[in-house]
Amino acid sequence: MKWLAALALAWLAGPGDAGAAVPCRMDRVAAVDGELAYRSCGRGDPVLLVPGGPGLDAGYMLGLAQMVAALGYRAVLIEPRGTGGSRGAMGDGAQLTVAGSVADLEALRSALGAARVTLLGHSFGGAVAQAYAAAHPSRVSRLVLLSSAGPDFAPPRPLDGWRARLPAADLAAYDAARKAGDRITAMRIKFRAGFFDSTRARAFDAALLDSAIHLDLAPLAEDFRRRFSIRPATRPFPVAIVAGDIDWIRGDEARLAAAYRGASVRTIARAGHFPWIDAPQATRRVLRAALVR
Repeated sequence: MKWLAALALAWLAGPGDAGAAVPCRMDRVAAVDGELAYRSCGRGDPVLLVPGGPGLDAGYMLGLAQMVAALGYRAVLIEPRGTGGSRGAMGDGAQLTVAGSVADLEALRSALGAARVTLLGHSFGGAVAQAYAAAHPSRVSRLVLLSSAGPDFAPPRPLDGWRARLPAADLAAYDAARKAGDRITAMRIKFRAGFFDSTRARAFDAALLDSAIHLDLAPLAEDFRRRFSIRPATRPFPVAIVAGDIDWIRGDEARLAAAYRGASVRTIARAGHFPWIDAPQATRRVLRAALVR
């Protein structure tokens, strides 16, 4: 059933929108306390894609991985520890830390045999990518932060603009779900608010299974809240900051630009938190520019 959801999510980036789907293969890499799964699409210089959440199966990014591969790169989509094909590596949760996330990406980079990789992190995955780039700057050729969390998790973070996009009934349902502790329903409603195109929002929601959302990865988010902080500095690699024009996470955009002096900042029109689904043609153009060496 998870594969059906992944296929449905990939369809949202369309063949009609993004060209014929690039075949992907599943593989595994040894890591601390288990094995991590990843999908490899296409050929060329590796672009390591890091999904958001934390706790969301990587299938929602399969369409983006295929888009990157169609641009002439080898898109490597990691399934983070505790999710999807890496669910068995959850263990006792001891690796659900900033350091553990960095170690997992390093294990994958080493297994790929790549001296350096481009990192593309989406949402919370942007924080993971930033943490890796700070720990291993010589292993990074380029950093692309797509709808990314900021350089730290310190308040205030004005990321509630999505509420204004919800109809009154949906907003009431969201607040009721949060009050009742129904985090999955609340998350689904928030995801729908993260789209410019309401039809694509409904299709995304229909394809996303409850089983693809893992609430027991909350300790990872907590460790990032306590330990993750990127200081402004000149980096030995180029950085691109990319977001949809109605993306709720743009509240962190100025702080990202300050932390990565000289970074390019690109906005995708008529797109929200999942721009490759909302506006695939525009996203492909922006990614082509962001990934060029």
